Amino acid sequence: MKKLMLYSLFLFFVITINCGGEEEEPLICHLYGYMISNVTQQGVNGLIVRVYDINPYDIGGGRLRYDTTMTQDSIPGFFEMDSVCYGTTKRQGNLVTIGLDNTENPNWPNQFYTPDIFGDVDTVVIYIVPPVR
Repeated sequence: MKKLMLYSLFLFFVITINCGGEEEEPLICHLYGYMISNVTQQGVNGLIVRVYDINPYDIGGGRLRYDTTMTQDSIPGFFEMDSVCYGTTKRQGNLVTIGLDNTENPNWPNQFYTPDIFGDVDTVVIYIVPPVR
């Protein structure tokens, strides 16, 4: 009886270890955003925005993509990024970074933000520090 019980327990652990691990599935979002000056409260056009997220084809790595802010529906400072991977079924929360780099945006300071992104479509409003003149 003990042997049967130990054998059953061993078999249970083997099955649990082999079948218990599910693959991570990427969580994808269509991201809309606005870059707004925290001084003038107006959107800023012509900024090159960096969006760093998880690479959905290689979950262990990341990817960096760019967009330029523009006027959309009479509101300046708009940017859009399709297929932003904001997490996986095992890792969620604050895995996307949106930033401005002063090498691409002269006279603007380096600024990086980690907004909370959830769902299939999301909109972020980012208040940025204007350049010092």
